[in-house]
Amino acid sequence: MFFKAMPKISYKTGDKTILTKDIFRRVGLDRKKNNKLAVNSYYIKDGETPDMLANNFYGSSKYEDMLANNFYGSSKYHWILLIVNDIVSVNEEWPKNQELLFTYTESKYGVGNASLDHHYRLTSDISIIVDHDAAAITAGTIEAVSNLDYELQLNEEKRQIFVLKPEFLAEFIVSYKSLMAQ
Repeated sequence: MFFKAMPKISYKTGDKTILTKDIFRRVGLDRKKNNKLAVNSYYIKDGETPDMLANNFYGSSKYEDMLANNFYGSSKYHWILLIVNDIVSVNEEWPKNQELLFTYTESKYGVGNASLDHHYRLTSDISIIVDHDAAAITAGTIEAVSNLDYELQLNEEKRQIFVLKPEFLAEFIVSYKSLMAQ
């Protein structure tokens, strides 16, 4: 569905012109719809993927069902979760499971460097990053944040998403097809 609705464009390569899908065409959720009436907040559990979440539901709009991961009843609607949350790259913008996150951290910072210091922050306000100061570390006013802890924090921030309520699914798909056809 996601790719089927995309218009085709002519792409010139050398002396040939080929017809291909316009993968750069983007459609987002109408800001009027992106409010408490059309979406619910959801916290992604470790290991959950967009297709897993989309697969679990069709037909009910009860809030209890949303909380029980019951979304759209088919994994083919996973793209709706991505569009609603402005996610372009699932590999970069969707939270990684704990095992994959450690592997990612080791590949990013080097094998054996996950526990090395990434930065320092105030202990009284962890959102404030400061320079290394041995005396402040000893006094306990600043603390080191390891590479793994930093990546864990970034990963946790990705867990909070919005889910389009099932009663808006059909309308969203019709709008998507219409906008892609323009």
